[in-house]
Amino acid sequence: MSARRAAAALAVATLGLALPLRGQEPAAPPPDREALAAPIAVTLRAVPDPPAPGAPEPTIGDPLWATVRAFGPSGTYLLPESVVAAYGARPELAVLGSERRDGQLRLRLALFRPGDVVLPTVAARVATAEGETLAVPVVSDTFRIASVLAPGDTLLADIKPLWPSPGIPPWVWLALAAAVALAVTALWWWWRRRRARGAPEAAAAAGDPYAEARRRLEALATEPPTPADRILAAGEIGDALRDYLAGAWGTSARERTSLEILGTLPDPLVASRAALGSVLSEIDLAKFARLAPAAGRVPALAERALAWLESAEAARRPPVAVEAAS
Repeated sequence: MSARRAAAALAVATLGLALPLRGQEPAAPPPDREALAAPIAVTLRAVPDPPAPGAPEPTIGDPLWATVRAFGPSGTYLLPESVVAAYGARPELAVLGSERRDGQLRLRLALFRPGDVVLPTVAARVATAEGETLAVPVVSDTFRIASVLAPGDTLLADIKPLWPSPGIPPWVWLALAAAVALAVTALWWWWRRRRARGAPEAAAAAGDPYAEARRRLEALATEPPTPADRILAAGEIGDALRDYLAGAWGTSARERTSLEILGTLPDPLVASRAALGSVLSEIDLAKFARLAPAAGRVPALAERALAWLESAEAARRPPVAVEAAS
Protein backbone atom coordinates (compact mmCIF):
# COMPACT_ATOMS: atom_id res chain seq x y z
CA MET A 1 0.00 0.00 0.00
CA SER A 2 1.39 3.39 -0.96
CA ALA A 3 1.95 6.13 1.61
CA ARG A 4 -1.00 8.20 0.22
CA ARG A 5 -3.48 5.29 0.50
CA ALA A 6 -2.31 4.57 4.06
CA ALA A 7 -2.90 8.21 5.09
CA ALA A 8 -6.41 8.18 3.57
CA ALA A 9 -7.32 4.96 5.37
CA LEU A 10 -6.12 6.42 8.69
CA ALA A 11 -8.24 9.59 8.17
CA VAL A 12 -11.39 7.56 7.44
CA ALA A 13 -10.85 5.43 10.55
CA THR A 14 -10.33 8.53 12.70
CA LEU A 15 -13.49 10.23 11.31
CA GLY A 16 -15.55 7.15 12.01
CA LEU A 17 -14.59 7.35 15.73
CA ALA A 18 -15.21 11.09 16.09
CA LEU A 19 -18.74 11.24 14.67
CA PRO A 20 -20.41 9.07 17.32
CA LEU A 21 -18.64 11.02 20.09
CA ARG A 22 -19.75 14.34 18.62
CA GLY A 23 -23.37 13.23 18.45
CA GLN A 24 -23.64 11.99 22.03
CA GLU A 25 -25.71 14.03 24.55
CA PRO A 26 -25.42 13.84 28.38
CA ALA A 27 -28.06 11.67 29.97
CA ALA A 28 -31.06 13.65 31.31
CA PRO A 29 -31.70 13.37 35.07
CA PRO A 30 -34.75 11.43 36.23
CA PRO A 31 -38.01 13.47 36.28
CA ASP A 32 -38.33 13.40 40.06
CA ARG A 33 -34.78 14.71 40.58
CA GLU A 34 -35.35 17.48 38.01
CA ALA A 35 -38.57 18.55 39.75
CA LEU A 36 -36.78 18.75 43.08
CA ALA A 37 -34.01 20.89 41.62
CA ALA A 38 -36.37 23.37 39.89
CA PRO A 39 -36.90 26.69 41.77
CA ILE A 40 -40.37 27.63 42.98
CA ALA A 41 -41.83 30.11 40.47
CA VAL A 42 -43.42 32.96 42.45
CA THR A 43 -44.32 36.32 40.90
CA LEU A 44 -45.21 39.43 42.97
CA ARG A 45 -46.44 42.65 41.37
CA ALA A 46 -47.71 45.91 42.90
CA VAL A 47 -50.69 47.06 40.82
CA PRO A 48 -52.36 50.47 41.45
CA ASP A 49 -56.11 50.28 42.00
CA PRO A 50 -58.05 51.87 39.11
CA PRO A 51 -59.49 55.29 40.00
CA ALA A 52 -63.20 55.58 40.65
CA PRO A 53 -65.27 56.98 37.76
CA GLY A 54 -65.08 60.78 37.82
CA ALA A 55 -62.42 60.86 40.55
CA PRO A 56 -59.55 63.33 40.06
CA GLU A 57 -56.09 62.06 39.22
CA PRO A 58 -54.01 61.46 42.40
CA THR A 59 -51.46 64.15 43.15
CA ILE A 60 -48.30 64.24 45.26
CA GLY A 61 -49.01 63.09 48.80
CA ASP A 62 -52.57 61.88 48.08
CA PRO A 63 -53.40 58.49 49.66
CA LEU A 64 -53.91 55.77 47.04
CA TRP A 65 -54.33 52.01 47.09
CA ALA A 66 -52.23 49.34 45.40
CA THR A 67 -52.76 45.58 45.36
CA VAL A 68 -49.85 43.15 45.63
CA ARG A 69 -50.81 40.37 43.24
CA ALA A 70 -49.06 37.05 43.93
CA PHE A 71 -48.84 34.18 41.48
CA GLY A 72 -47.32 30.86 42.44
CA PRO A 73 -47.97 27.24 43.37
CA SER A 74 -50.58 26.32 45.94
CA GLY A 75 -49.32 26.15 49.49
CA THR A 76 -47.06 29.20 49.06
CA TYR A 77 -47.92 32.13 51.35
CA LEU A 78 -46.90 35.77 51.15
CA LEU A 79 -45.62 37.34 54.40
CA PRO A 80 -47.30 40.80 54.30
CA GLU A 81 -45.08 42.36 56.97
CA SER A 82 -42.07 41.91 54.70
CA VAL A 83 -43.74 43.93 51.91
CA VAL A 84 -44.76 46.76 54.28
CA ALA A 85 -41.28 46.91 55.81
CA ALA A 86 -39.54 46.87 52.41
CA TYR A 87 -41.63 49.72 50.99
CA GLY A 88 -41.64 51.65 54.28
CA ALA A 89 -37.84 51.97 54.14
CA ARG A 90 -38.00 53.92 50.86
CA PRO A 91 -37.91 57.73 51.36
CA GLU A 92 -39.84 58.53 48.16
CA LEU A 93 -43.05 56.89 49.41
CA ALA A 94 -44.92 56.30 52.64
CA VAL A 95 -46.94 53.25 53.67
CA LEU A 96 -50.04 54.63 55.40
CA GLY A 97 -51.70 51.27 56.07
CA SER A 98 -52.51 47.82 54.70
CA GLU A 99 -55.37 45.37 54.58
CA ARG A 100 -56.36 41.95 53.25
CA ARG A 101 -59.12 41.78 50.65
CA ASP A 102 -60.19 38.72 48.62
CA GLY A 103 -57.04 36.89 49.72
CA GLN A 104 -54.70 39.63 48.45
CA LEU A 105 -52.60 42.25 50.24
CA ARG A 106 -53.59 45.88 49.62
CA LEU A 107 -51.31 48.79 50.56
CA ARG A 108 -52.36 52.40 51.22
CA LEU A 109 -49.53 54.54 49.88
CA ALA A 110 -48.54 58.17 49.40
CA LEU A 111 -46.02 59.00 46.67
CA PHE A 112 -43.87 62.13 46.57
CA ARG A 113 -42.75 62.17 42.94
CA PRO A 114 -44.87 63.44 40.04
CA GLY A 115 -45.25 61.86 36.62
CA ASP A 116 -45.13 58.20 35.69
CA VAL A 117 -43.80 56.62 38.90
CA VAL A 118 -42.60 53.02 39.04
CA LEU A 119 -41.96 51.86 42.58
CA PRO A 120 -38.45 50.50 43.21
CA THR A 121 -38.11 46.74 43.13
CA VAL A 122 -37.97 45.50 46.72
CA ALA A 123 -37.53 42.05 48.23
CA ALA A 124 -40.49 40.45 50.00
CA ARG A 125 -40.61 37.03 51.62
CA VAL A 126 -42.85 34.02 51.00
CA ALA A 127 -43.25 30.79 52.94
CA THR A 128 -43.43 27.50 51.02
CA ALA A 129 -45.48 24.45 51.88
CA GLU A 130 -42.26 22.77 53.03
CA GLY A 131 -41.69 25.48 55.67
CA GLU A 132 -38.94 27.34 53.83
CA THR A 133 -38.80 31.14 53.57
CA LEU A 134 -37.75 32.62 50.22
CA ALA A 135 -36.89 36.19 49.18
CA VAL A 136 -38.93 37.21 46.11
CA PRO A 137 -38.66 40.55 44.24
CA VAL A 138 -41.77 42.75 44.04
CA VAL A 139 -41.99 44.59 40.71
CA SER A 140 -44.31 47.52 40.12
CA ASP A 141 -46.70 48.76 37.49
CA THR A 142 -46.75 52.46 36.62
CA PHE A 143 -48.48 54.93 38.96
CA ARG A 144 -49.62 58.20 37.39
CA ILE A 145 -49.07 61.05 39.88
CA ALA A 146 -50.08 64.60 38.92
CA SER A 147 -48.75 67.86 40.36
CA VAL A 148 -49.72 71.50 39.95
CA LEU A 149 -46.41 72.82 41.28
CA ALA A 150 -44.52 75.30 39.16
CA PRO A 151 -41.37 73.87 37.47
CA GLY A 152 -38.42 73.96 39.83
CA ASP A 153 -40.47 73.92 43.04
CA THR A 154 -39.07 71.65 45.77
CA LEU A 155 -42.04 71.48 48.14
CA LEU A 156 -43.11 67.95 49.05
CA ALA A 157 -46.85 68.54 48.85
CA ASP A 158 -48.65 70.08 45.91
CA ILE A 159 -50.64 73.28 46.22
CA LYS A 160 -54.37 72.48 46.11
CA PRO A 161 -56.79 74.73 44.15
CA LEU A 162 -58.59 77.18 46.42
CA TRP A 163 -61.99 76.80 44.72
CA PRO A 164 -63.39 74.20 42.32
CA SER A 165 -65.40 76.56 40.10
CA PRO A 166 -65.70 75.20 36.56
CA GLY A 167 -64.88 77.23 33.51
CA ILE A 168 -61.83 79.03 34.92
CA PRO A 169 -59.07 79.37 32.29
CA PRO A 170 -55.98 77.22 32.91
CA TRP A 171 -53.68 80.25 33.10
CA VAL A 172 -55.62 81.48 36.14
CA TRP A 173 -54.95 78.20 37.94
CA LEU A 174 -51.27 78.33 37.00
CA ALA A 175 -50.89 81.94 38.17
CA LEU A 176 -52.70 81.18 41.43
CA ALA A 177 -50.59 78.08 42.07
CA ALA A 178 -47.38 79.99 41.39
CA ALA A 179 -48.40 82.86 43.71
CA VAL A 180 -49.40 80.51 46.53
CA ALA A 181 -46.21 78.48 46.09
CA LEU A 182 -44.07 81.62 46.26
CA ALA A 183 -45.92 82.87 49.35
CA VAL A 184 -45.61 79.50 51.12
CA THR A 185 -41.92 79.26 50.22
CA ALA A 186 -41.20 82.78 51.50
CA LEU A 187 -43.10 82.09 54.73
CA TRP A 188 -41.30 78.79 55.18
CA TRP A 189 -37.85 80.37 54.75
CA TRP A 190 -38.72 83.19 57.14
CA TRP A 191 -39.94 80.73 59.74
CA ARG A 192 -36.80 78.58 59.42
CA ARG A 193 -34.47 81.55 59.77
CA ARG A 194 -36.34 82.79 62.82
CA ARG A 195 -36.29 79.33 64.37
CA ALA A 196 -32.59 78.91 63.59
CA ARG A 197 -31.79 82.21 65.36
CA GLY A 198 -33.66 81.12 68.47
CA ALA A 199 -32.38 77.53 68.45
CA PRO A 200 -29.38 78.03 70.81
CA GLU A 201 -31.49 79.79 73.44
CA ALA A 202 -34.20 77.16 73.17
CA ALA A 203 -31.69 74.34 73.49
CA ALA A 204 -30.09 75.93 76.54
CA ALA A 205 -33.47 76.43 78.18
CA ALA A 206 -34.63 72.91 77.43
CA GLY A 207 -31.53 71.24 78.85
CA ASP A 208 -32.13 67.62 77.89
CA PRO A 209 -33.46 67.40 74.26
CA TYR A 210 -35.10 64.03 74.95
CA ALA A 211 -36.93 65.23 78.07
CA GLU A 212 -38.12 68.38 76.29
CA ALA A 213 -39.34 66.42 73.23
CA ARG A 214 -41.17 63.91 75.42
CA ARG A 215 -42.85 66.70 77.40
CA ARG A 216 -44.08 68.36 74.20
CA LEU A 217 -45.33 65.11 72.64
CA GLU A 218 -47.20 64.07 75.80
CA ALA A 219 -48.89 67.48 75.87
CA LEU A 220 -49.97 66.99 72.23
CA ALA A 221 -51.46 63.52 72.81
CA THR A 222 -54.97 64.99 73.19
CA GLU A 223 -57.74 65.55 70.67
CA PRO A 224 -57.79 69.13 69.29
CA PRO A 225 -61.28 70.68 69.09
CA THR A 226 -61.26 71.85 65.44
CA PRO A 227 -59.72 70.73 62.11
CA ALA A 228 -57.50 73.85 62.11
CA ASP A 229 -56.22 72.94 65.56
CA ARG A 230 -55.51 69.38 64.34
CA ILE A 231 -53.36 70.79 61.53
CA LEU A 232 -51.41 72.94 64.02
CA ALA A 233 -50.97 70.05 66.44
CA ALA A 234 -49.61 67.78 63.69
CA GLY A 235 -47.07 70.47 62.78
CA GLU A 236 -45.99 70.80 66.41
CA ILE A 237 -45.44 67.04 66.63
CA GLY A 238 -43.08 67.30 63.67
CA ASP A 239 -41.32 70.29 65.25
CA ALA A 240 -40.72 68.32 68.46
CA LEU A 241 -39.11 65.45 66.53
CA ARG A 242 -36.96 67.84 64.45
CA ASP A 243 -35.78 69.69 67.58
CA TYR A 244 -34.86 66.37 69.21
CA LEU A 245 -32.83 65.28 66.16
CA ALA A 246 -31.04 68.63 66.11
CA GLY A 247 -30.35 68.83 69.86
CA ALA A 248 -29.64 65.19 70.69
CA TRP A 249 -27.97 64.00 67.47
CA GLY A 250 -26.46 67.24 66.15
CA THR A 251 -28.23 67.07 62.76
CA SER A 252 -29.64 69.95 60.69
CA ALA A 253 -33.16 68.60 60.97
CA ARG A 254 -34.73 72.07 61.40
CA GLU A 255 -33.48 73.24 58.00
CA ARG A 256 -34.15 70.04 56.02
CA THR A 257 -37.19 68.52 54.34
CA SER A 258 -38.55 65.18 55.47
CA LEU A 259 -36.91 63.36 52.56
CA GLU A 260 -33.55 64.94 53.39
CA ILE A 261 -33.90 63.97 57.06
CA LEU A 262 -34.69 60.34 56.19
CA GLY A 263 -31.78 60.17 53.78
CA THR A 264 -29.20 61.53 56.26
CA LEU A 265 -30.16 59.80 59.52
CA PRO A 266 -27.25 58.82 61.80
CA ASP A 267 -26.30 55.15 61.54
CA PRO A 268 -27.93 54.09 64.87
CA LEU A 269 -31.31 55.45 63.61
CA VAL A 270 -31.35 53.79 60.17
CA ALA A 271 -33.23 50.78 61.54
CA SER A 272 -36.12 53.04 62.63
CA ARG A 273 -36.28 55.01 59.33
CA ALA A 274 -39.55 53.38 58.24
CA ALA A 275 -41.36 54.35 61.47
CA LEU A 276 -40.06 57.93 61.32
CA GLY A 277 -40.91 58.25 57.62
CA SER A 278 -44.51 57.15 58.22
CA VAL A 279 -44.92 59.80 60.97
CA LEU A 280 -43.29 62.61 58.96
CA SER A 281 -45.33 61.80 55.83
CA GLU A 282 -48.63 62.18 57.71
CA ILE A 283 -47.35 65.41 59.28
CA ASP A 284 -46.35 66.83 55.87
CA LEU A 285 -49.84 66.19 54.49
CA ALA A 286 -51.28 68.32 57.29
CA LYS A 287 -48.56 70.97 57.42
CA PHE A 288 -48.01 71.66 53.71
CA ALA A 289 -51.13 70.40 51.92
CA ARG A 290 -53.37 71.70 54.77
CA LEU A 291 -55.23 68.37 54.99
CA ALA A 292 -56.64 68.13 58.50
CA PRO A 293 -56.09 64.72 60.16
CA ALA A 294 -59.24 62.75 60.87
CA ALA A 295 -60.74 62.81 64.35
CA GLY A 296 -58.61 60.76 66.70
CA ARG A 297 -55.55 60.76 64.43
CA VAL A 298 -53.57 63.44 66.32
CA PRO A 299 -53.37 61.47 69.62
CA ALA A 300 -52.44 58.34 67.66
CA LEU A 301 -49.82 60.31 65.73
CA ALA A 302 -48.35 61.65 69.00
CA GLU A 303 -48.20 58.10 70.42
CA ARG A 304 -46.33 56.86 67.32
CA ALA A 305 -43.94 59.82 67.61
CA LEU A 306 -43.36 58.97 71.30
CA ALA A 307 -42.64 55.34 70.40
CA TRP A 308 -40.05 56.42 67.83
CA LEU A 309 -38.55 58.90 70.32
CA GLU A 310 -38.08 56.12 72.87
CA SER A 311 -36.35 53.87 70.33
CA ALA A 312 -34.09 56.74 69.17
CA GLU A 313 -33.12 57.61 72.74
CA ALA A 314 -32.37 53.94 73.45
CA ALA A 315 -30.05 53.94 70.42
CA ARG A 316 -28.36 57.15 71.65
CA ARG A 317 -27.93 55.91 75.22
CA PRO A 318 -27.67 52.11 75.10
CA PRO A 319 -27.62 50.31 78.47
CA VAL A 320 -24.15 49.74 79.89
CA ALA A 321 -23.37 46.18 80.96
CA VAL A 322 -21.72 45.96 84.40
CA GLU A 323 -19.61 42.87 85.16
CA ALA A 324 -20.29 41.21 88.47
CA ALA A 325 -17.36 41.07 90.84
CA SER A 326 -15.88 37.58 91.06
